[in-house]
Amino acid sequence: MADQPTSKSRFLKLLRRTASTAQRTQGRGLGDENAIWLAHERALAGSKAAGTAAQRIATAVAKQRASLEAGAEQARAVAARTPDLERTVLRVRDAFERLGLVALNAGLEGARLGESAGRSLSLVSDEVRTLAERGAEAVRELGAGVGEVGRDANALAGRFEEARVGASEVGQDAAVASSNTQETERVLGDLGERLRKTTGSDPETLRAVAEATEHARLLVTSLGALSGKVPRALLVGALRPVLEPLLRVVAEDDDAEEPG
Repeated sequence: MADQPTSKSRFLKLLRRTASTAQRTQGRGLGDENAIWLAHERALAGSKAAGTAAQRIATAVAKQRASLEAGAEQARAVAARTPDLERTVLRVRDAFERLGLVALNAGLEGARLGESAGRSLSLVSDEVRTLAERGAEAVRELGAGVGEVGRDANALAGRFEEARVGASEVGQDAAVASSNTQETERVLGDLGERLRKTTGSDPETLRAVAEATEHARLLVTSLGALSGKVPRALLVGALRPVLEPLLRVVAEDDDAEEPG
């Protein structure tokens, strides 16, 4: 029983000290520190997200650039083969035209031989000449199509090259953005260390303080509601698991304050 007044005085001293500390903490601007750390965490998270996005963009652009280069190479290959195809088409067209001339000469020879001897030759000549004309027309159309394919292939190769250059620029920008975000993360890390040294706090500590403050507020509210309604012995017995650790903290604090 002798230590009961001491325990009470220590507990009251703790409450007064807690109130005084709370006032000093409020004076330093605990809310401002919380806001600063919250902004710091958001900035750091945003920087990391931006860096990850920049890396994904760089990877995707690298794949697209490889595909564009392959497409441009294929288009250039098609365009390069077009002149050979056009020369082949010209040779086929010339062959059909010569065949038409041969058929015309055969028809003239059949006419010279007369109705009886040259009729079969004239009929064959007419059929061959008709087929030769159709073949020459088809080859001319084929030549025009080959020319269009060559021009389209050249244009497509140019567009592929423009897209490749654009993708390369995007990749470079993404690499720069990734490097900048890494630098931003480093600066934010340095800023966080400076904030810890300047304020003596960190996000985890502030969250723990806020949680402890809320628990203390709820405890005080509950005690106020129970005051005069619950027997004192019952209340003390219920609070003993809480008060005993607090009293030990007070005792340690008092021992630290006593002069050596």
